[in-house]
Amino acid sequence: MPVRVAGKAILDLGYLHTRVNTEELFAGDNPKIYSELERTLNASEQYLNDSDTVIFATATLKRILIIFQTAKQPLPIRYWNKIVLHIKRVWDYSADCACYDAVETFTSLLALHLGSCNECLERAPIDSHANSAQDPKLIKTRVIPMLQKYQSSDSVGKKKTNDSKQSDTAVKFLNQLLNQLNGQQPASDLQLHLEIVHALVTTTWPRKPEKRGEHLNLVDFSHWTQCLSETLMSNAIFHVDSEVRLSAFRLLVENPRKTLIFNETDIEFIKAFLDSNMTFQTPSARHSLISAFKCMCQRLGASAENYLKSVQTSDRDSDSFSPDSSTFDYDNRAISKWKLGGDTNIHPVPDSYFQLTKWMAKLAFESLSSKGSYFRRIMALMQIDVLYTKESFIIDGKKLFADKLNLDSTLGSDRHTLVVDCLDDSYEIVQSTALSMLKKLDFGNVKLDEEICLSEAMKLMNSTRSRSSLSAGYRIRYYLAKNPERYEAFLERFITDLKYRVDATTKDLINITKLPLHPILNILELLLKNPSWEKTALEKISFYRTSILDNILPICHQIVSVVTPVVYNMSPEGCIPLEISESLCNESATALTEISQHLLVCCWRAHKHVSGMFSWIIEALAPLSLVTRDEVEAIGLYYWTQLTECKHRGAFESATDGFTHLCQFLWTTSIEGLPDPNIWLDDVLSAISGEKDLKNLCSTRRKPKEKRNSALKKAVDSLMNRQGKTSEYMIHSMNVMKTIIQNAALHERAVFCYERTLFVAIDSCRAEWSERNAASQLFAALLTKIFGVTRTAQKTLSVDPKNRKSNYEFFSKFPSLYSYLYNQLLIERSEFSLLPPLILLTHLYTPASSTELYPLRPFVPPLLEIALREKRETLRSHAVAAILAISDIYSKGDLCKWIEKFDYKNARQNHIHSFLMLIEGLGHIAEYVERIANVVEKIVRKYAFKKWNDYNMNQILTIANAFGIKFDVEDVPLSTICLTKRPVAVKLLQDRDVFRTEMGDPLKDAEVRREVFRIISKHGWEACTMYLRACIITLAINDLNVEPDSQQCDAKIMLEILSSGREFMSEVNSKNLKNLIEKRLEDPNLNWTLPSTMAYALKVKYATANADLELINWIRECCELDDIETKEIALDVGGLFVLRLPMKKSYTELEKYLIHAVSLYLQDESEFLRQRTAFYLSHLIKSSCQGAINPAICRLLIIKWCLNEGDENLADYICEKKHVEETDDLFDACALNQFAEYAFFGDIRMYESSLGVGEVNSEMYDIEF
Repeated sequence: MPVRVAGKAILDLGYLHTRVNTEELFAGDNPKIYSELERTLNASEQYLNDSDTVIFATATLKRILIIFQTAKQPLPIRYWNKIVLHIKRVWDYSADCACYDAVETFTSLLALHLGSCNECLERAPIDSHANSAQDPKLIKTRVIPMLQKYQSSDSVGKKKTNDSKQSDTAVKFLNQLLNQLNGQQPASDLQLHLEIVHALVTTTWPRKPEKRGEHLNLVDFSHWTQCLSETLMSNAIFHVDSEVRLSAFRLLVENPRKTLIFNETDIEFIKAFLDSNMTFQTPSARHSLISAFKCMCQRLGASAENYLKSVQTSDRDSDSFSPDSSTFDYDNRAISKWKLGGDTNIHPVPDSYFQLTKWMAKLAFESLSSKGSYFRRIMALMQIDVLYTKESFIIDGKKLFADKLNLDSTLGSDRHTLVVDCLDDSYEIVQSTALSMLKKLDFGNVKLDEEICLSEAMKLMNSTRSRSSLSAGYRIRYYLAKNPERYEAFLERFITDLKYRVDATTKDLINITKLPLHPILNILELLLKNPSWEKTALEKISFYRTSILDNILPICHQIVSVVTPVVYNMSPEGCIPLEISESLCNESATALTEISQHLLVCCWRAHKHVSGMFSWIIEALAPLSLVTRDEVEAIGLYYWTQLTECKHRGAFESATDGFTHLCQFLWTTSIEGLPDPNIWLDDVLSAISGEKDLKNLCSTRRKPKEKRNSALKKAVDSLMNRQGKTSEYMIHSMNVMKTIIQNAALHERAVFCYERTLFVAIDSCRAEWSERNAASQLFAALLTKIFGVTRTAQKTLSVDPKNRKSNYEFFSKFPSLYSYLYNQLLIERSEFSLLPPLILLTHLYTPASSTELYPLRPFVPPLLEIALREKRETLRSHAVAAILAISDIYSKGDLCKWIEKFDYKNARQNHIHSFLMLIEGLGHIAEYVERIANVVEKIVRKYAFKKWNDYNMNQILTIANAFGIKFDVEDVPLSTICLTKRPVAVKLLQDRDVFRTEMGDPLKDAEVRREVFRIISKHGWEACTMYLRACIITLAINDLNVEPDSQQCDAKIMLEILSSGREFMSEVNSKNLKNLIEKRLEDPNLNWTLPSTMAYALKVKYATANADLELINWIRECCELDDIETKEIALDVGGLFVLRLPMKKSYTELEKYLIHAVSLYLQDESEFLRQRTAFYLSHLIKSSCQGAINPAICRLLIIKWCLNEGDENLADYICEKKHVEETDDLFDACALNQFAEYAFFGDIRMYESSLGVGEVNSEMYDIEF
């Protein structure tokens, strides 16, 4: 990406970002590059408040250091400190690009240092920090790539006596790293472990001789086996965490040495991984897997090249061709389970690759089953795309493997049917990918019957469901892709059918629900936008004019006239026009509601496709001069009507896209006599300004996009002119202006109007509610454009540093706002017009190196006056937030002095509130913590807060708890407070003296106890001192018993803390709690209706009981719920019972029922729940298994060995797919669980062999296809 040259002082340094002559830059005693470096550093310091200069200076400094590296020139010592200070200044800059450039600059600086310093990496063997959480990541991303470039050699003059002697610093360091990683049993962070080893393996280590002719001593990191044990890799391949499994697969297949062959163990792991990981849910994980999959294919092709070139004998017993020979396995390890192919002239290595590739193709096609999940099908299609692309196996011109593979021979009618069925998938991405596969792959002599294809498509097009329309469209497109000569005939047939349906709808509108128009329109639009014919340009033009425009345009206008009354109706439930309502008078209310919805859906979808059809005509045919002026005007009038009168959101948005294309065409066309967008713009501006009739103009309409800035400026001048406009017209102006501000296409050209628009938005906040509402939306749009989109949810008034600008950067762009905002603070008294300036100031700050231009310090006194003066809490809070945001170090010091002298004893409550907000804000700054803590301690010690209101008392005690300042809760007047009981509860939970009589009194208050329970529920039992836990449990049990009609949320919180506090519960309390829960659950008047409340109650009940049929049925029912919390509780309850079961050959029926109920969660949509379930069940598969295994594998093995007693026929345990009635539903039903599958996928025997479970067949790993 080219660097944007902007800012001040160093604009002429843009040439450094192009190809430069390094000899000229470093020529002479005082090289030119030195002066450019000094200028860059000075500019980044002098213009720190100008973001453009800082961004460009940071990018330029990074480029200069790269030039030093490329030229292999030393960096003078005098610049090192300056560069480090520059990095310190900008590493957390508001612009992300500057932060990234600062990190890269530091990397380059470190690389320059390593290139000249041989001692900085010398470290004692025991002196290592690789156990920390972040250092291994640094090693992986930075240190390893640099070590392979800069490694210390032996001391000068010392001869190398032994090539295997590891004397290099890099070797010592890497050996120490591997010892630490492999010394952890098991690895504390297996994913990080794998990533570090992956970085070692994929790093190209140099073997170039040094100046003395000596070679570097290096460890061989060419294969993962040099760094990991086979057991650890096996654990990673079958790990419960998908990220760990993916990291292991990448380590297996990614290697810079493409000619490195895959041995038997590699292929076993590859097969096991691919077979059990076809259902990655996140797009990022799927793309990462496909990227590694492509690397594997390239390595297959490259590593088989040499074996395919050599001529092989037909003697299978020859040692040179034995699977155990060194030519087959570079590390001479025994390989005994290869099944060679039928071609005796092919070496075992490429032969096994051929079989592996065909096995992968078979796996992918089998995964296209409609009984699998969407994630499996899309992954299968992506793998098929890679496997059947010949170039995937070719690298560096090595194509022998790709030529001999002949994978197309495996395609046939069965696999063709599997891909065609994907055209009916409920996910459009699967449909589009399948269509591209069908066009790309050669399935042999597969004939498509036109009548069958059309009949199936027409059957789908008679349905209202959008899914059916899409399926019909994809099927027709596929047929025409194979038979392009039928393109014109199909278009004419669909146009004829559309005309028939339109005529029927014109006679009786209700016919549109029986013969919907939108499926035909959808197919016509798809075919016109994706033509598949082969005709000359003249033939195409003739066909478009005679068969398309002359036929489709009248039909489209007829459709619009028919469906407009329904689409324009404002009722969200739909509309039945009066002329057809009489024929439906005998229908029930429910039937009429369904008919009205059905009618609305059919009408608006037809309306949407008409807009799309018009858009295509303007975009594709109008530039060819095929569309007449009258036709263009008719289309323009249609769009104009939709944008100014129609209030249906979908119809308006579809018309907006078409109108955009129309304006773009009219702005750029040279065809004379067409409508002028300037006239439309004038009409819009006249209507908004009140010069024309406004009755049919909606209050949220947009304006057409302009080609030149002159039109934009004219529009802005008219919209922002308040003179002579009533409130209604001003609302329209601000709504349109908001759309201009939010339009990404006009972003750069609309910057000039931001300042003026800010004035209008702030001034309009004085008006009535409706105009004030439009002004607030305009102001919010301006804030987003000027300061950027917030990256995280803003829960306080403190703005994220990434969304703030310095005083100089903001006011240099909008200079007139400086005095305007200051005057607003002095003279404004209206709450609504004062709030926008306060919000604007919270987005500004004063940097440490701020100049005297546009200082923010004068704003502090009027802001402080507002904070003390205003009766409205919102204004006080925003004023304090603005003070804290804009104050520099001197202003904050003055504020501390003001706080220390504040007379809080005689102050009003509103003054105290602002005073406490300032204390809280300054208390977060390290320099003022001690001073603020002293003030708070003084207030608490003198109990000055006792006369304050509840809100202020809550605030001061919350601050006291944050600073760890002690206070006596008995001095807090509990009878007159409400909010303050929360900080009192926090204090009680951390105080050992709570058992004193006077300290225990607060716990007698029900609201205090409720706050105590809430705090423990939110923060866990760690929030409570260990001496108080038993007492809290007793209180919770008593409250559950004494207050049977308490609010359900309170009961849920108490049950939650009781279920998590079993270890602190005495036997008496445990027994009382069990009796209480059983009694409450048997109560017919129980008010616990939330599933999560009942879940916690059952968790408490069965903590000391045995599982029964009622519990197991509840666990099964919870699996179907949408409430994640309830499902997690049910899983934990059942999982704890499963953990008590030993691994054995057979289980009782009740145990099987329990295991089956828990195993249902292995198909849950939440990956967290699936992993948790695997944790509970994995020990039943293999007692020696370290940790949980892949949930997909766990499900198969649990069903076979625990539920089916070793029988591989698992048909009885397949979940039945929910029956979908063949009805013409308006909307497609949402999938409750997109991850669920209704067939078993995976090779059970392969999993058993890898994990050492059950009986192992000696040839179960033979690759079949």
